[in-house]
Amino acid sequence: MMTPYLPTSLIAQHPSWHYDDFECRAFQISAELQQRQLRSVTVWLEDGATLACLLLGAWHANVRVLFPPNFTEESVQWANEHSELWLTDRDIELEKCEQISQFGITQDWEKVAKNRPLFDFSNQTEIWLKTSGSTGEAKTIIKTAEQMWLGGEVLAKGLPFPAENNITAISTVSIQHIYGLTVHIMMSLVNGWQIGRKQLFYPECIMQEANKSQSAVIVSSPAMLSGIDWQQMKIAENIVGIISSGGALAEELSEQIRAKIHHPVIEIYGSTETGPIAIRDDISLWRQLPNSQLGSNEQGELWIEGVWLAKREQTADVVEFEENGFRLLGRADRIVKIGDKRISLLGVETALNKHEFIEDCYIAQHPEKSRLAAWIGLTEQGIQFFREKGRRAIIHKLKLFLEHSQEKAAIPRFWRFTYQLPRNSQSKINKLEFNRTCLETCKDAIWLEQSKNENSQTSTGIVPLDLVYLKDHFAEFPLVPGVIELQWISEKIKAFFGKEVIIRSFDKLKYQTFLRPNDRFDIQLKWDSSKNRMAFQLLANNETCCTGLAIIEHEDHPTDC
Repeated sequence: MMTPYLPTSLIAQHPSWHYDDFECRAFQISAELQQRQLRSVTVWLEDGATLACLLLGAWHANVRVLFPPNFTEESVQWANEHSELWLTDRDIELEKCEQISQFGITQDWEKVAKNRPLFDFSNQTEIWLKTSGSTGEAKTIIKTAEQMWLGGEVLAKGLPFPAENNITAISTVSIQHIYGLTVHIMMSLVNGWQIGRKQLFYPECIMQEANKSQSAVIVSSPAMLSGIDWQQMKIAENIVGIISSGGALAEELSEQIRAKIHHPVIEIYGSTETGPIAIRDDISLWRQLPNSQLGSNEQGELWIEGVWLAKREQTADVVEFEENGFRLLGRADRIVKIGDKRISLLGVETALNKHEFIEDCYIAQHPEKSRLAAWIGLTEQGIQFFREKGRRAIIHKLKLFLEHSQEKAAIPRFWRFTYQLPRNSQSKINKLEFNRTCLETCKDAIWLEQSKNENSQTSTGIVPLDLVYLKDHFAEFPLVPGVIELQWISEKIKAFFGKEVIIRSFDKLKYQTFLRPNDRFDIQLKWDSSKNRMAFQLLANNETCCTGLAIIEHEDHPTDC
């Protein structure tokens, strides 16, 4: 394929990077890789345009590129085992790691063998992607450059956006994962678009970046898009479309966005294994992409054959085909049998997410019981109801709500509550973490930070909504029992000394204000070594909940502390 860029076309802005310089830099990277006889490198980059350049240079040199999903010890070990060098634009400390800004800059790019073009759709050089292991087991997915090019091309053909250099792809998703790589990088290169440099994490940053562009297409996810107040947010006029993947947009959210921007809002359905599978531009049916075939096995699970795939890929997603497309019913492992009823967990989540108390939810079968469990992230309104009426009341209200749309077997028996579900960068819930939440009893606060000097210490925490002591301690007006407040204070006193100490007694103990679910609180300690006592106070919402003195057994603490 011929490059869609002219020599003076922009690859990126801020600072401006024109294609002729971009091409030279890619050939320099290729030359350096070839000169060092490297076979495999790991990339950890923030700048999307730089990643595009590195990727084309590596493919030109026939060097495999590894994409770890995160910087955990496991991912670093995986990369070190399978590559010879890390290339990055971040400040990371690894033994074999170099800054991409300095890599190959002394190479004479004009002497690089132009035996193949940078835009080579038949290139068989590999990239390796490591999945995050959200289902419990991480996998390595291998793609060729050809597959990545064809995946980008099929989206360029299927999506209603022109191939013009005045469009900038602005992304809120990671370029270390298949979605960001395929859409933000590969589709942009196929279309001749400008590539937004950094992943954006806040709605106001998206609008600021869009205003700097002549036209902007936002590459995002339901997790980000659902966090934007579309009715109040001032939308940049330069936005000509939004692309979303990583889960289906809620019906109400989808309609809100379309009504606000008056431009295409395109959802992409796919996976790391398959790349893109289908698209839709409204809340109805998914449509297959060009140059592909879709079908289902005996269990109703979707399969796909496409020019960007080496073979037929079988998904675990159950679908229902109609004349003009198909509906996603949920993953096979997200359709469970409770009694003699087949229950779509996605269907229960979709219904529950419509309630005003629900910010986010995850439904799955309890790890030890044959009934459903719900992990709920509450809205501020939901948290207030929880505080005023208690756990039983909110569960009762949510069950009644579900009865209007769900069979009895689909209504969760077990409930866990929090202020925010811990979704990863791909909006997924770790199943192992869900299982732990269901099985383990929550007895401690959520500790956020701690500061200490010679004679004082401050610890900040949040009262979990799932704190076991809230269940029966004034069921209709949940609060933390005073004995638990003292338990947390005692633990922080021991942390202050860094060893076990004996608290002989509590003096001048006074309870003044209740400590309630979801309260953010501070435990402040002040040590008086001359009197062997620790003054403490627990404060929440600028009010004092508990104060007193802890008398420490003299021989069990260092007097010079």
